Amino acid sequence: MRNRLLVIAAIVLIGFWFGARANRTVVKQSKGETVRKMWNDPHARKSRKKLRKKLEKATKKRR
Repeated sequence: MRNRLLVIAAIVLIGFWFGARANRTVVKQSKGETVRKMWNDPHARKSRKKLRKKLEKATKKRR
């Protein structure tokens, strides 16, 4: 009796999990779109600008 209850509970939980995931929409993007979004991200743009300044400063020190 107890084992049967555990099996039924496990099946219900698995069914609930699959049902909860079934309604999620999946938006597929091409790799180009993903890269473009990453490149245009303001935080990434700011970090590239900071890195550029750091490299320019390091090259001026070496000369």
